Amino acid sequence: MGESQDKHDKHGPTDDGDGAEMHSSVDARAEEAVHSEVPGDEEIAAIDQAPLAQEVAMLKDALLRTRAEMDNLHKRTERELEKSRRFAVDGLLRELVPVIDSLDQGLESAAADSSLAEGLGLTRRQLVSALTRFGLEEEDPVGQVFDPQWHEAMSMQPSAEHEPDTVIAVLQKGYRLHDRLLRPARVIVARRPD
Repeated sequence: MGESQDKHDKHGPTDDGDGAEMHSSVDARAEEAVHSEVPGDEEIAAIDQAPLAQEVAMLKDALLRTRAEMDNLHKRTERELEKSRRFAVDGLLRELVPVIDSLDQGLESAAADSSLAEGLGLTRRQLVSALTRFGLEEEDPVGQVFDPQWHEAMSMQPSAEHEPDTVIAVLQKGYRLHDRLLRPARVIVARRPD
């Protein structure tokens, strides 16, 4: 009897019927607790769904607004990047316009048949050609109507040959980068004779 008592103490209670009852009552309580927390179909149907539908509608609206804002931000960023690419050389071109002026002055003072005039002319053409590939446009508005957005009137001269407000001479060419003015053309404008 001492040995069976020792086995009982070492290995815990043996399954003599009382343990099975204890396990089944624990299982029954756990199952009852699970079922009491999960609502049934009747309870779900009884919940007022109007506030939930309203909240879902608000969330959908917020999502649509956020998507629209993101699309607008994307488009605005694309436009800004394109503008930055188009006008990235603005500062450089502004610095090189006086170089073109200097070449023009050199051409005017050089003899027409000299090799100096030929070299200056070739240099000017190469420079202007290279800058044109980056968007530089020359403004030589002789014969055009004076436009204060692109031209700077240095003086007005009476002229019977030209329409009033027509550019009759260009003192200094103007330049623009795409649709942005780098320097206005300095011009003489016709006016009606007195």
